[in-house]
Amino acid sequence: MDHVLSALRARLGTLFGDRLVVLAGGTRLSSRVQELHQLGARHALVLSTDDHAPLHDSEVARWVPLGIGGGFVATEQNRLTRMLTSPDRRVRELLDEFDPAGRALVISTPYAQVPEFAGRPVLNARRPEWVDLENKTTIDALWDELSAPRAPAEVLGLDLDGLWEATLRLDRGAGVVWSGDGPAINGGANFVRRVRDREEAADAFRVLAAKCEFVRVMPFLEGIPVSVHGIVFPDGTAVLRPVEMVVPRRRGSARFLYAGCASYYDPPARIREEMRNLARRVGERLRETVGYRGTFTLDGIATADGFLPTEINTRYGGAMVCFEDALPQLPLALAQVALVAGHDLGVSSREFEELLVAAADAYRHGSVGANVRAVHPTEVVERPVVFTEWACRFAHPEEVPQGTLRLRPSPLGARLELDLVADQLPFGRPAAPLTVAAFALADREWGTALGPLEPAVPIPDDTPIAPVVELDAVTA
Repeated sequence: MDHVLSALRARLGTLFGDRLVVLAGGTRLSSRVQELHQLGARHALVLSTDDHAPLHDSEVARWVPLGIGGGFVATEQNRLTRMLTSPDRRVRELLDEFDPAGRALVISTPYAQVPEFAGRPVLNARRPEWVDLENKTTIDALWDELSAPRAPAEVLGLDLDGLWEATLRLDRGAGVVWSGDGPAINGGANFVRRVRDREEAADAFRVLAAKCEFVRVMPFLEGIPVSVHGIVFPDGTAVLRPVEMVVPRRRGSARFLYAGCASYYDPPARIREEMRNLARRVGERLRETVGYRGTFTLDGIATADGFLPTEINTRYGGAMVCFEDALPQLPLALAQVALVAGHDLGVSSREFEELLVAAADAYRHGSVGANVRAVHPTEVVERPVVFTEWACRFAHPEEVPQGTLRLRPSPLGARLELDLVADQLPFGRPAAPLTVAAFALADREWGTALGPLEPAVPIPDDTPIAPVVELDAVTA
Protein backbone atom coordinates (compact mmCIF):
# COMPACT_ATOMS: atom_id res chain seq x y z
CA MET A 1 0.00 0.00 0.00
CA ASP A 2 2.75 2.48 0.91
CA HIS A 3 4.59 1.72 -2.32
CA VAL A 4 1.51 2.34 -4.46
CA LEU A 5 0.57 5.56 -2.65
CA SER A 6 4.13 6.87 -2.88
CA ALA A 7 4.33 6.14 -6.60
CA LEU A 8 0.94 7.78 -7.25
CA ARG A 9 1.77 10.90 -5.31
CA ALA A 10 5.14 11.21 -7.01
CA ARG A 11 3.58 11.05 -10.48
CA LEU A 12 0.79 13.48 -9.58
CA GLY A 13 3.45 15.78 -8.17
CA THR A 14 5.12 15.94 -11.59
CA LEU A 15 1.82 17.10 -13.11
CA PHE A 16 0.69 19.61 -10.49
CA GLY A 17 3.92 20.53 -8.71
CA ASP A 18 4.87 24.23 -8.97
CA ARG A 19 1.86 24.88 -11.20
CA LEU A 20 -1.01 27.33 -10.98
CA VAL A 21 -4.32 25.46 -10.99
CA VAL A 22 -7.85 26.74 -11.62
CA LEU A 23 -10.71 24.74 -10.09
CA ALA A 24 -13.77 25.68 -12.16
CA GLY A 25 -16.81 24.31 -10.34
CA GLY A 26 -17.14 20.93 -8.71
CA THR A 27 -17.67 19.46 -5.27
CA ARG A 28 -15.37 18.87 -2.30
CA LEU A 29 -13.33 21.84 -3.46
CA SER A 30 -11.69 22.37 -0.06
CA SER A 31 -10.31 18.82 -0.25
CA ARG A 32 -9.08 19.36 -3.82
CA VAL A 33 -7.27 22.54 -2.75
CA GLN A 34 -5.51 20.77 0.11
CA GLU A 35 -4.54 17.82 -2.11
CA LEU A 36 -3.08 20.15 -4.73
CA HIS A 37 -1.16 22.01 -2.04
CA GLN A 38 0.27 18.73 -0.69
CA LEU A 39 1.34 17.79 -4.21
CA GLY A 40 3.28 21.03 -4.52
CA ALA A 41 0.94 23.22 -6.55
CA ARG A 42 2.03 26.85 -6.39
CA HIS A 43 -1.45 28.36 -5.91
CA ALA A 44 -5.09 27.61 -6.74
CA LEU A 45 -7.91 29.80 -8.00
CA VAL A 46 -11.27 28.36 -6.99
CA LEU A 47 -14.22 29.49 -9.13
CA SER A 48 -17.05 28.08 -7.05
CA THR A 49 -20.65 27.90 -8.28
CA ASP A 50 -21.80 28.79 -4.75
CA ASP A 51 -22.55 32.31 -3.56
CA HIS A 52 -20.19 32.26 -0.58
CA ALA A 53 -16.63 31.21 0.21
CA PRO A 54 -15.67 28.93 3.12
CA LEU A 55 -12.85 29.75 5.49
CA HIS A 56 -9.60 29.10 3.63
CA ASP A 57 -5.89 29.89 3.59
CA SER A 58 -5.30 32.71 1.10
CA GLU A 59 -1.68 31.58 0.75
CA VAL A 60 -2.93 28.28 -0.65
CA ALA A 61 -5.95 29.38 -2.71
CA ARG A 62 -7.99 32.36 -3.82
CA TRP A 63 -11.70 31.56 -3.55
CA VAL A 64 -14.19 33.36 -5.80
CA PRO A 65 -17.93 32.51 -5.45
CA LEU A 66 -19.69 32.83 -8.81
CA GLY A 67 -23.24 32.54 -7.47
CA ILE A 68 -24.41 30.39 -10.39
CA GLY A 69 -25.54 27.34 -8.43
CA GLY A 70 -28.93 26.17 -9.64
CA GLY A 71 -29.97 23.42 -7.24
CA PHE A 72 -30.28 20.95 -10.11
CA VAL A 73 -27.08 19.48 -11.55
CA ALA A 74 -28.17 20.16 -15.13
CA THR A 75 -28.94 23.83 -14.43
CA GLU A 76 -25.67 24.44 -12.65
CA GLN A 77 -23.62 22.58 -15.26
CA ASN A 78 -25.22 24.51 -18.13
CA ARG A 79 -24.34 27.80 -16.45
CA LEU A 80 -20.81 26.62 -15.79
CA THR A 81 -20.39 25.49 -19.41
CA ARG A 82 -21.42 28.94 -20.63
CA MET A 83 -18.86 30.50 -18.28
CA LEU A 84 -16.09 28.18 -19.52
CA THR A 85 -16.99 28.74 -23.17
CA SER A 86 -17.54 32.52 -23.01
CA PRO A 87 -16.13 33.97 -19.77
CA ASP A 88 -17.34 37.47 -19.01
CA ARG A 89 -15.08 40.43 -18.35
CA ARG A 90 -14.95 39.84 -14.59
CA VAL A 91 -13.84 36.21 -14.98
CA ARG A 92 -11.26 37.11 -17.64
CA GLU A 93 -9.78 39.76 -15.35
CA LEU A 94 -9.61 37.24 -12.50
CA LEU A 95 -7.81 34.74 -14.72
CA ASP A 96 -5.35 37.29 -16.07
CA GLU A 97 -4.55 38.54 -12.58
CA PHE A 98 -4.05 35.00 -11.25
CA ASP A 99 -2.24 33.64 -14.31
CA PRO A 100 -0.89 36.45 -16.50
CA ALA A 101 1.21 34.01 -18.56
CA GLY A 102 -1.86 31.92 -19.45
CA ARG A 103 -0.20 28.64 -18.41
CA ALA A 104 -2.43 27.49 -15.56
CA LEU A 105 -4.02 24.05 -15.55
CA VAL A 106 -7.81 23.90 -15.30
CA ILE A 107 -9.90 21.23 -13.57
CA SER A 108 -13.68 21.38 -13.95
CA THR A 109 -16.58 19.09 -13.03
CA PRO A 110 -16.89 15.45 -14.17
CA TYR A 111 -19.46 16.62 -16.75
CA ALA A 112 -17.02 19.02 -18.45
CA GLN A 113 -16.81 18.82 -22.24
CA VAL A 114 -15.13 22.17 -22.92
CA PRO A 115 -11.47 21.46 -23.85
CA GLU A 116 -10.08 24.86 -22.84
CA PHE A 117 -10.92 27.84 -20.67
CA ALA A 118 -9.68 31.19 -21.98
CA GLY A 119 -6.79 29.43 -23.72
CA ARG A 120 -5.90 27.19 -20.75
CA PRO A 121 -6.35 23.40 -21.04
CA VAL A 122 -9.22 21.76 -19.13
CA LEU A 123 -7.44 18.56 -18.07
CA ASN A 124 -10.55 16.47 -17.40
CA ALA A 125 -12.63 17.50 -20.43
CA ARG A 126 -14.50 14.55 -21.93
CA ARG A 127 -14.40 13.71 -25.60
CA PRO A 128 -17.72 13.78 -27.52
CA GLU A 129 -17.48 10.05 -28.31
CA TRP A 130 -17.20 9.34 -24.56
CA VAL A 131 -20.26 11.44 -23.76
CA ASP A 132 -22.32 9.67 -26.45
CA LEU A 133 -21.96 6.37 -24.56
CA GLU A 134 -24.16 7.66 -21.72
CA ASN A 135 -27.28 7.61 -23.91
CA LYS A 136 -29.72 5.15 -22.35
CA THR A 137 -31.49 4.60 -25.65
CA THR A 138 -28.40 3.29 -27.47
CA ILE A 139 -26.40 1.49 -24.77
CA ASP A 140 -28.11 -1.89 -25.30
CA ALA A 141 -25.91 -2.36 -28.39
CA LEU A 142 -22.88 -2.54 -26.08
CA TRP A 143 -24.44 -5.29 -23.93
CA ASP A 144 -25.17 -7.25 -27.10
CA GLU A 145 -21.61 -6.79 -28.39
CA LEU A 146 -20.33 -8.21 -25.10
CA SER A 147 -22.98 -11.00 -25.03
CA ALA A 148 -24.05 -9.71 -21.60
CA PRO A 149 -27.44 -10.77 -20.21
CA ARG A 150 -29.90 -7.87 -20.24
CA ALA A 151 -33.60 -7.21 -19.97
CA PRO A 152 -35.56 -6.93 -23.23
CA ALA A 153 -36.09 -3.35 -24.36
CA GLU A 154 -37.46 -1.29 -27.22
CA VAL A 155 -36.39 2.22 -28.23
CA LEU A 156 -38.93 4.51 -29.88
CA GLY A 157 -39.33 8.13 -30.84
CA LEU A 158 -41.81 10.49 -29.26
CA ASP A 159 -44.97 8.59 -30.20
CA LEU A 160 -47.32 8.08 -27.26
CA ASP A 161 -49.37 5.35 -28.92
CA GLY A 162 -46.23 3.49 -30.00
CA LEU A 163 -44.75 3.75 -26.51
CA TRP A 164 -47.97 2.45 -24.96
CA GLU A 165 -48.02 -0.53 -27.34
CA ALA A 166 -44.40 -1.31 -26.39
CA THR A 167 -45.42 -1.04 -22.74
CA LEU A 168 -48.13 -3.66 -23.21
CA ARG A 169 -45.67 -5.98 -24.99
CA LEU A 170 -42.93 -5.72 -22.34
CA ASP A 171 -44.94 -5.52 -19.10
CA ARG A 172 -44.31 -8.64 -16.99
CA GLY A 173 -46.95 -7.71 -14.44
CA ALA A 174 -45.15 -4.95 -12.51
CA GLY A 175 -45.21 -2.28 -15.20
CA VAL A 176 -42.33 -0.97 -17.28
CA VAL A 177 -39.73 1.78 -17.01
CA TRP A 178 -39.48 4.55 -19.59
CA SER A 179 -35.99 6.08 -19.82
CA GLY A 180 -35.63 9.15 -22.00
CA ASP A 181 -32.44 10.55 -23.45
CA GLY A 182 -31.35 13.29 -25.78
CA PRO A 183 -29.36 16.53 -25.70
CA ALA A 184 -30.14 17.49 -22.09
CA ILE A 185 -27.94 16.36 -19.17
CA ASN A 186 -29.57 13.25 -17.76
CA GLY A 187 -28.96 12.05 -14.21
CA GLY A 188 -30.58 11.47 -10.85
CA ALA A 189 -33.55 9.65 -12.43
CA ASN A 190 -34.70 12.95 -14.01
CA PHE A 191 -36.04 11.31 -17.17
CA VAL A 192 -36.97 7.90 -15.74
CA ARG A 193 -40.59 6.97 -15.05
CA ARG A 194 -42.38 3.79 -14.05
CA VAL A 195 -45.46 3.20 -16.20
CA ARG A 196 -48.27 0.86 -15.12
CA ASP A 197 -51.33 2.33 -16.80
CA ARG A 198 -52.37 4.68 -19.56
CA GLU A 199 -52.60 7.69 -17.21
CA GLU A 200 -49.01 7.21 -16.01
CA ALA A 201 -47.98 6.81 -19.64
CA ALA A 202 -49.55 10.16 -20.57
CA ASP A 203 -47.92 11.91 -17.59
CA ALA A 204 -44.51 10.40 -18.39
CA PHE A 205 -44.84 11.38 -22.04
CA ARG A 206 -45.47 15.03 -21.14
CA VAL A 207 -42.25 15.14 -19.12
CA LEU A 208 -40.03 13.23 -21.56
CA ALA A 209 -41.31 14.84 -24.75
CA ALA A 210 -40.14 18.26 -23.55
CA LYS A 211 -36.54 17.15 -22.97
CA CYS A 212 -35.82 13.93 -24.86
CA GLU A 213 -35.59 12.66 -28.42
CA PHE A 214 -35.99 8.93 -27.80
CA VAL A 215 -37.41 6.71 -25.06
CA ARG A 216 -36.34 3.22 -24.03
CA VAL A 217 -39.09 0.93 -22.71
CA MET A 218 -37.94 -1.90 -20.42
CA PRO A 219 -39.78 -4.21 -18.00
CA PHE A 220 -39.71 -3.00 -14.41
CA LEU A 221 -36.98 -5.04 -12.70
CA GLU A 222 -37.48 -5.97 -9.05
CA GLY A 223 -34.25 -5.84 -7.08
CA ILE A 224 -31.63 -3.50 -5.67
CA PRO A 225 -30.28 -0.70 -7.92
CA VAL A 226 -26.50 -1.05 -7.90
CA SER A 227 -23.49 0.43 -9.60
CA VAL A 228 -19.90 -0.68 -10.05
CA HIS A 229 -17.05 1.60 -11.10
CA GLY A 230 -14.28 0.77 -13.51
CA ILE A 231 -11.15 2.86 -13.97
CA VAL A 232 -9.48 2.48 -17.36
CA PHE A 233 -5.67 2.58 -17.30
CA PRO A 234 -3.30 2.15 -20.26
CA ASP A 235 -2.59 -1.44 -19.14
CA GLY A 236 -6.09 -2.59 -18.09
CA THR A 237 -9.21 -1.75 -16.11
CA ALA A 238 -9.29 -1.49 -12.33
CA VAL A 239 -12.73 -2.61 -11.08
CA LEU A 240 -14.06 -1.54 -7.69
CA ARG A 241 -16.69 -2.97 -5.31
CA PRO A 242 -20.44 -2.57 -5.95
CA VAL A 243 -22.27 0.43 -4.49
CA GLU A 244 -25.99 0.67 -3.79
CA MET A 245 -27.84 3.41 -5.61
CA VAL A 246 -30.39 4.63 -3.06
CA VAL A 247 -33.52 5.07 -5.20
CA PRO A 248 -36.76 4.78 -3.21
CA ARG A 249 -40.04 4.54 -5.10
CA ARG A 250 -42.71 7.16 -4.59
CA ARG A 251 -45.81 5.26 -3.48
CA GLY A 252 -48.67 5.77 -5.90
CA SER A 253 -46.46 7.71 -8.33
CA ALA A 254 -44.54 6.99 -11.52
CA ARG A 255 -41.51 8.88 -10.23
CA PHE A 256 -38.45 7.61 -8.43
CA LEU A 257 -36.48 9.56 -5.82
CA TYR A 258 -32.75 9.45 -6.44
CA ALA A 259 -31.31 9.90 -2.92
CA GLY A 260 -27.61 9.18 -3.44
CA CYS A 261 -25.42 6.17 -2.87
CA ALA A 262 -24.08 3.96 -0.09
CA SER A 263 -21.60 1.10 0.21
CA TYR A 264 -23.18 -0.75 3.15
CA TYR A 265 -24.99 -3.22 0.90
CA ASP A 266 -23.27 -6.42 -0.20
CA PRO A 267 -24.88 -8.19 -3.15
CA PRO A 268 -24.65 -11.98 -3.17
CA ALA A 269 -21.13 -13.07 -4.10
CA ARG A 270 -22.24 -14.38 -7.49
CA ILE A 271 -23.78 -11.01 -8.42
CA ARG A 272 -20.76 -9.10 -7.17
CA GLU A 273 -18.58 -11.14 -9.51
CA GLU A 274 -21.03 -10.78 -12.41
CA MET A 275 -20.90 -7.00 -11.98
CA ARG A 276 -17.14 -6.81 -11.69
CA ASN A 277 -16.51 -9.14 -14.62
CA LEU A 278 -18.84 -7.18 -16.90
CA ALA A 279 -17.31 -3.87 -15.78
CA ARG A 280 -13.84 -5.15 -16.71
CA ARG A 281 -15.06 -6.18 -20.15
CA VAL A 282 -16.81 -2.82 -20.63
CA GLY A 283 -13.63 -0.95 -19.65
CA GLU A 284 -11.53 -2.90 -22.12
CA ARG A 285 -14.06 -2.31 -24.90
CA LEU A 286 -14.15 1.43 -24.15
CA ARG A 287 -10.36 1.60 -24.28
CA GLU A 288 -10.21 -0.30 -27.58
CA THR A 289 -13.01 1.54 -29.37
CA VAL A 290 -12.88 5.17 -28.16
CA GLY A 291 -9.51 5.41 -26.39
CA TYR A 292 -11.22 5.85 -23.04
CA ARG A 293 -9.28 6.74 -19.87
CA GLY A 294 -10.43 7.21 -16.31
CA THR A 295 -13.54 6.28 -14.35
CA PHE A 296 -16.88 5.05 -15.63
CA THR A 297 -19.93 3.64 -13.85
CA LEU A 298 -21.84 0.53 -14.84
CA ASP A 299 -25.38 0.75 -13.44
CA GLY A 300 -28.06 -1.90 -13.23
CA ILE A 301 -30.30 -3.97 -10.97
CA ALA A 302 -29.33 -6.92 -8.75
CA THR A 303 -32.26 -9.21 -9.53
CA ALA A 304 -33.16 -12.82 -8.80
CA ASP A 305 -31.92 -13.55 -12.34
CA GLY A 306 -28.54 -11.96 -11.66
CA PHE A 307 -27.17 -8.52 -12.48
CA LEU A 308 -28.96 -6.85 -15.40
CA PRO A 309 -27.21 -3.70 -16.71
CA THR A 310 -29.12 -0.56 -17.66
CA GLU A 311 -26.55 2.16 -18.48
CA ILE A 312 -23.01 3.43 -18.17
CA ASN A 313 -21.81 6.91 -17.22
CA THR A 314 -18.46 7.82 -18.75
CA ARG A 315 -17.30 10.08 -15.95
CA TYR A 316 -16.29 10.22 -12.33
CA GLY A 317 -19.57 9.22 -10.65
CA GLY A 318 -20.96 10.67 -7.45
CA ALA A 319 -20.53 7.31 -5.69
CA MET A 320 -16.76 7.73 -5.89
CA VAL A 321 -17.06 9.63 -2.60
CA CYS A 322 -17.40 6.18 -0.97
CA PHE A 323 -13.89 5.36 -2.18
CA GLU A 324 -12.44 8.80 -1.47
CA ASP A 325 -13.51 8.50 2.16
CA ALA A 326 -12.33 4.89 2.42
CA LEU A 327 -8.79 5.95 1.48
CA PRO A 328 -8.45 9.70 2.15
CA GLN A 329 -4.67 9.69 1.77
CA LEU A 330 -5.12 8.90 -1.93
CA PRO A 331 -6.05 12.00 -4.05
CA LEU A 332 -8.46 9.91 -6.08
CA ALA A 333 -10.23 12.74 -7.91
CA LEU A 334 -6.87 14.15 -9.04
CA ALA A 335 -5.80 10.69 -10.22
CA GLN A 336 -8.96 10.70 -12.35
CA VAL A 337 -7.99 14.08 -13.83
CA ALA A 338 -4.51 12.82 -14.67
CA LEU A 339 -5.84 9.67 -16.37
CA VAL A 340 -8.35 11.60 -18.50
CA ALA A 341 -5.56 13.98 -19.52
CA GLY A 342 -3.45 11.02 -20.67
CA HIS A 343 -0.85 10.99 -17.90
CA ASP A 344 0.75 7.81 -16.53
CA LEU A 345 0.05 7.30 -12.82
CA GLY A 346 3.12 5.13 -12.32
CA VAL A 347 1.16 2.13 -10.97
CA SER A 348 -0.67 -0.72 -12.66
CA SER A 349 -4.44 -1.06 -12.86
CA ARG A 350 -4.22 -4.21 -10.72
CA GLU A 351 -2.27 -2.45 -7.95
CA PHE A 352 -4.77 0.40 -7.99
CA GLU A 353 -7.71 -2.02 -7.86
CA GLU A 354 -6.34 -4.08 -4.97
CA LEU A 355 -5.65 -0.95 -2.95
CA LEU A 356 -9.10 0.59 -3.38
CA VAL A 357 -11.21 -2.57 -3.14
CA ALA A 358 -9.58 -3.63 0.11
CA ALA A 359 -10.06 -0.16 1.62
CA ALA A 360 -13.70 0.16 0.50
CA ASP A 361 -14.67 -3.34 1.64
CA ALA A 362 -13.34 -2.48 5.10
CA TYR A 363 -14.80 1.05 5.34
CA ARG A 364 -18.45 1.64 4.47
CA HIS A 365 -19.93 5.02 3.65
CA GLY A 366 -23.08 6.68 2.36
CA SER A 367 -24.02 10.02 0.85
CA VAL A 368 -27.81 10.23 1.08
CA GLY A 369 -30.05 13.25 0.58
CA ALA A 370 -32.96 14.81 -1.31
CA ASN A 371 -34.07 18.25 -2.42
CA VAL A 372 -37.11 19.59 -0.56
CA ARG A 373 -39.38 22.36 -1.83
CA ALA A 374 -42.02 22.36 0.94
CA VAL A 375 -39.90 24.18 3.55
CA HIS A 376 -37.37 27.03 3.44
CA PRO A 377 -35.17 26.90 6.56
CA THR A 378 -32.90 29.83 7.30
CA GLU A 379 -30.38 27.76 9.26
CA VAL A 380 -29.21 24.18 9.56
CA VAL A 381 -31.26 21.88 11.79
CA GLU A 382 -29.96 18.41 12.67
CA ARG A 383 -30.81 15.64 15.10
CA PRO A 384 -29.22 12.26 15.91
CA VAL A 385 -31.39 9.26 15.02
CA VAL A 386 -31.66 5.53 15.75
CA PHE A 387 -33.40 2.75 13.86
CA THR A 388 -35.62 0.00 15.25
CA GLU A 389 -36.05 -2.62 12.56
CA TRP A 390 -36.90 -0.27 9.64
CA ALA A 391 -38.49 2.53 11.69
CA CYS A 392 -36.57 5.68 12.63
CA ARG A 393 -36.86 8.08 15.56
CA PHE A 394 -34.81 10.83 17.15
CA ALA A 395 -32.22 9.45 19.57
CA HIS A 396 -32.54 9.96 23.30
CA PRO A 397 -29.62 11.77 24.99
CA GLU A 398 -28.25 8.55 26.52
CA GLU A 399 -28.40 6.55 23.25
CA VAL A 400 -25.58 5.99 20.79
CA PRO A 401 -26.91 7.41 17.50
CA GLN A 402 -26.84 5.40 14.30
CA GLY A 403 -27.11 8.45 12.08
CA THR A 404 -27.77 12.16 11.83
CA LEU A 405 -30.76 13.68 10.03
CA ARG A 406 -30.12 17.20 8.77
CA LEU A 407 -32.16 19.91 7.04
CA ARG A 408 -30.24 22.81 5.55
CA PRO A 409 -31.06 25.76 3.28
CA SER A 410 -30.58 25.31 -0.47
CA PRO A 411 -31.45 27.20 -3.68
CA LEU A 412 -34.49 24.95 -4.15
CA GLY A 413 -35.81 25.49 -0.61
CA ALA A 414 -34.01 22.91 1.52
CA ARG A 415 -31.77 19.89 1.36
CA LEU A 416 -32.56 16.89 3.55
CA GLU A 417 -29.52 14.75 4.35
CA LEU A 418 -28.93 11.51 6.25
CA ASP A 419 -25.47 10.65 7.54
CA LEU A 420 -25.19 7.04 8.71
CA VAL A 421 -22.66 5.93 11.34
CA ALA A 422 -20.86 2.99 9.76
CA ASP A 423 -19.73 1.25 12.95
CA GLN A 424 -23.27 1.40 14.37
CA LEU A 425 -24.89 -0.31 11.39
CA PRO A 426 -24.60 -3.84 10.00
CA PHE A 427 -22.61 -4.54 6.87
CA GLY A 428 -24.51 -6.24 4.11
CA ARG A 429 -27.99 -4.72 4.29
CA PRO A 430 -29.17 -1.98 1.91
CA ALA A 431 -29.42 1.66 3.00
CA ALA A 432 -32.65 2.41 1.12
CA PRO A 433 -35.00 1.12 3.88
CA LEU A 434 -33.14 3.22 6.46
CA THR A 435 -33.41 6.24 4.15
CA VAL A 436 -37.16 5.71 3.69
CA ALA A 437 -37.66 5.48 7.48
CA ALA A 438 -35.55 8.59 8.16
CA PHE A 439 -37.28 10.64 5.46
CA ALA A 440 -40.67 9.61 6.88
CA LEU A 441 -39.52 10.98 10.24
CA ALA A 442 -38.52 14.26 8.56
CA ASP A 443 -41.96 14.48 6.94
CA ARG A 444 -43.65 14.06 10.35
CA GLU A 445 -41.39 16.32 12.39
CA TRP A 446 -40.15 18.94 9.91
CA GLY A 447 -42.90 19.04 7.27
CA THR A 448 -40.61 18.15 4.39
CA ALA A 449 -43.56 16.64 2.44
CA LEU A 450 -41.55 14.13 0.43
CA GLY A 451 -44.54 11.81 0.69
CA PRO A 452 -44.77 8.04 1.15
CA LEU A 453 -41.70 6.18 -0.12
CA GLU A 454 -40.95 2.50 -0.59
CA PRO A 455 -37.51 0.86 -0.73
CA ALA A 456 -36.47 -1.58 -3.42
CA VAL A 457 -37.11 -5.22 -2.51
CA PRO A 458 -33.99 -7.37 -1.94
CA ILE A 459 -33.73 -10.45 -4.12
CA PRO A 460 -34.94 -13.73 -2.52
CA ASP A 461 -31.57 -15.49 -2.28
CA ASP A 462 -29.80 -12.39 -0.98
CA THR A 463 -26.87 -13.88 0.95
CA PRO A 464 -24.30 -11.11 1.51
CA ILE A 465 -20.55 -11.72 1.45
CA ALA A 466 -20.09 -10.08 4.87
CA PRO A 467 -21.80 -11.28 8.07
CA VAL A 468 -24.97 -9.39 8.97
CA VAL A 469 -25.45 -8.01 12.47
CA GLU A 470 -29.04 -7.64 13.64
CA LEU A 471 -30.06 -4.01 14.06
CA ASP A 472 -31.42 -4.62 17.55
CA ALA A 473 -27.89 -5.48 18.66
CA VAL A 474 -26.57 -2.06 17.80
CA THR A 475 -29.36 0.24 18.97
CA ALA A 476 -28.50 0.13 22.65
